[in-house]
Amino acid sequence: MSDAIELENLTKVFSGKRKIIALDNVSFKVKQKTVVGYLGPNGAGKSTTIKILTNIIKPTEGSARIFEYDIQKKTMKALQTCGTILEVPEFYPYLSPRETMTYLGKIRGMSQDYLNRRIKEVLEEVEMSDWSDAKIGKFSTGMKQRIAIAQSLLHEPPLLILDEPTNGLDPRGMAHIRELINRLKKDRTIFLSSHLLNEVEQIVDTVILIHKGQILAHDSLKKIQQMLKSTQIKVKFIDPIEDGTIKKISDLNEVHGVTREDKSLFLAFDGSDKSSSVILDYMVKDLNLKLISFHPLEDRLEDFYINLIEQAENLKGAKVNAKF
Repeated sequence: MSDAIELENLTKVFSGKRKIIALDNVSFKVKQKTVVGYLGPNGAGKSTTIKILTNIIKPTEGSARIFEYDIQKKTMKALQTCGTILEVPEFYPYLSPRETMTYLGKIRGMSQDYLNRRIKEVLEEVEMSDWSDAKIGKFSTGMKQRIAIAQSLLHEPPLLILDEPTNGLDPRGMAHIRELINRLKKDRTIFLSSHLLNEVEQIVDTVILIHKGQILAHDSLKKIQQMLKSTQIKVKFIDPIEDGTIKKISDLNEVHGVTREDKSLFLAFDGSDKSSSVILDYMVKDLNLKLISFHPLEDRLEDFYINLIEQAENLKGAKVNAKF
């Protein structure tokens, strides 16, 4: 079975008064019938990646494929296999969902009978049948997002590419979209970008973390959660810890990552008693540090991501990958 998405050495440089490297040699694969969270802060490179995947912009170097179709060489075939939502959706306010779908379906060359059937099905799927003939201009942001998802499903694509689908929604709207995506993921591949890490934890199977155009980590959500569960310790010291000392601690084989907060360090490790003992002995006996407390923490994907971001910043842009 071919991969739904494959990026190989993808680079995008925006030239101008100041050269901006939006994507820096990005490579990854997305398996079919999985839900992948493509996560990063604003400006990380998420939207640039999606715009290349949908042929809105061209890469500077590298290639992008959807179901083995090269986006640059077989654009039409590639795009026929995916439905897309790009950032905040906008529609003609004076058209209804039915009229909007009819217009989009005709552009796609769908037959009238097939189009009528699909309009009914997708509006039911996103629970918008009761508003099929209302003017979209009167809809809330959440309702417009549902219509955007409906139009992306119109031609029955095996792949959905959703760029920040909960952007601009209140907590209730986010919950509704999350529930909808969970219903839609059966027998489909969903590639979902977001900066709301706590939201995607309830949706995705796999996580790809990107920062400043570089991939920091790519693994299953389950594996990341397993690694993180009870594998962070908070160590509080009497005195502030110097940068050189932090580097010595982070260089330990037992330590996966280090972040600092005032006079405390948060250390990610494998969770074993042996590793905990090695780390504690090293700080007390070898580095002569004075500890106030040393205790484990439950961790979340968001903490892990922040940890990796800080590692990348500490290394001044050098590529950082999680130790899996």
